[in-house]
Amino acid sequence: MRFGRDSLDRMAFTMNVSLAGAYIRTNHVFPPGTTIKVEFNFPQRSLETYAKVVWAKQVPPQMAHLLPCGMGVRLIEPGPDWIAAFDAWEAARSVGGA
Repeated sequence: MRFGRDSLDRMAFTMNVSLAGAYIRTNHVFPPGTTIKVEFNFPQRSLETYAKVVWAKQVPPQMAHLLPCGMGVRLIEPGPDWIAAFDAWEAARSVGGA
């Protein structure tokens, strides 16, 4: 995925993705309450939307590979394209066992 405050200038991995939000695993966090732009890359397409940072945890750079760091975000009105892409991705995961 890509994310940023005004542009998609950072890359990260997502975990615990849901219809409502995601955990972005990164040490480049924004403070809770910040609205950010996010782009999720599904196998068939990429979708951009906005999200609000709910929580953030930054660790010393030398510890980032050992300790959990990142931020939890809640999607802001993601729309029907997001719901369709998420549902298709989740259905493919359950069939493929990924």
